[in-house]
Amino acid sequence: MLFGMMLAGAACFPLSPAAAEATGVVFHDITGTGTLGDGDRPLSGVAVSNGRDIAVTDGEGRYALSLRDDDVVFVIKPRGWTTPVDETQIPRFFYLHSPEGATGERYRGLEPTGDVPESIDFPLYPQEEPERFEVLVFGDTQPRNLEEIYYLAHDSLHELNDVNTAFGVTLGDIVFDNLAIFEDLNSAIATVGIPWRHVIGNHDLDFSATRHQSLRGTYRRVYGPNYYSFAYGPAHFIVLDNILWQGEHNTRSYRTGLGEDQMTFIRNELERIPRDRLVVFMAHIPWIGSTPWADEGEREAFFELLRDRPRAISLVSHAHRHYHEFIDEEYGWPEGVAHHMVVVGAVCGAWWRGAPDEYGIPHAMMSCGTPTGYAFLSIDGSDWNLRYRAARRPADFQMHLHAPDTVASDHEETAVFANVFNALPDARVRMRVGPGDEWRPMRRVLESDPVFQAAREREEALPESPWRGMPGVRPSRHLWKAELPTGLSPGFHAIDVRAEDDWAVYTGRRLIRIH
Repeated sequence: MLFGMMLAGAACFPLSPAAAEATGVVFHDITGTGTLGDGDRPLSGVAVSNGRDIAVTDGEGRYALSLRDDDVVFVIKPRGWTTPVDETQIPRFFYLHSPEGATGERYRGLEPTGDVPESIDFPLYPQEEPERFEVLVFGDTQPRNLEEIYYLAHDSLHELNDVNTAFGVTLGDIVFDNLAIFEDLNSAIATVGIPWRHVIGNHDLDFSATRHQSLRGTYRRVYGPNYYSFAYGPAHFIVLDNILWQGEHNTRSYRTGLGEDQMTFIRNELERIPRDRLVVFMAHIPWIGSTPWADEGEREAFFELLRDRPRAISLVSHAHRHYHEFIDEEYGWPEGVAHHMVVVGAVCGAWWRGAPDEYGIPHAMMSCGTPTGYAFLSIDGSDWNLRYRAARRPADFQMHLHAPDTVASDHEETAVFANVFNALPDARVRMRVGPGDEWRPMRRVLESDPVFQAAREREEALPESPWRGMPGVRPSRHLWKAELPTGLSPGFHAIDVRAEDDWAVYTGRRLIRIH
């Protein structure tokens, strides 16, 4: 059979020329052995990819794909089915093909895989997938060492032991350059007890590699393909690798980019998905406002694909801040239409920097004023929302307020700030001073968060400290401001703030003394 041709009766999208071919069967593993045998049932209509082309299994569950060196063949999990997971809850749905191996000098990557197996088969298992479900979302976990895995364990993981979500995902920068602790981190996160997906980040690469393929050798050995897709319930998830290496041996230079193969895969995958389907792109680097793209033409081509998907959203991290970005007509979207990208705050906050608390955990407040934490993506059909949860705080802790502790009754222009961590940019935010006061509008401002700034100034004033200092001051994208009214009577008063957007109502309170 000619390379690039499918088995009789199977459908596929255009195949790329190659020197080998992968064939196999996708099957319902009724016997539970993990390998195809008597009693198992082949599954038709299931998509399989080599990272470029997509084949759909025929009536006998068979597929065929062209195969190049350093390709990954993976099954695209359909709705109502699941793949095996390993002992750390990481899904196993792929075959790595690397005849020469792919490894850098610093960390163990892929050993040579040898010849292509005669049949690369993928077992699937039925599972219930409702219209409504949630996904637990981690921004950068990014520990440098075991001590910082302990921070993560005691700050976030311990309170997630009974979480009721379909799966979890880490949006890249799984570790902070130290790829030797992948396994320890995976073991810690596995205590949450749900399948866990991964996105590759710029700190998850072995920069001691001498070729592009080896840069991701350790990541692929531990997690599998660096980009892939899967369905769950009514939604389709596309996991992307948008780190484009710009350097050579032992250099860390990178830009935002996808590359020709990945762009081909995205196009082919989107052709299969109805336009009204919710598509969730998950990547590490934000599409705008962070690391520049290596190729502006590629960015425009990718944005053209996004513009054609009115129900698509993006979840990214990388910035160690939490905010919502609407990519709009400035980038070619029609007026009144925008692509919603959520830059999810880091679980490690500001890289575990700042003074430790009474439990020895650095507060690690992010430069936007958001505390360490994680998010829940809620999906209901084609509708969605996202809520942020500050670690070791009550669920309703959604803002912090800043005002002086005490002011004179005849004060002039005393500012009150409300940092509403997850509020959408058009949120309606109001404040009042005491229950008899009228609700006063607060205006959104692009300024540094005074709570963050005050904490940083306190720590910098110390003669010396054994911890890593807080990051530099950055404007916050979710900060609102108003002036305290004059003529207040002496004594303590409660400042109440209420923020409302299309997703939620957030409330906060702070006391102030008038003298």
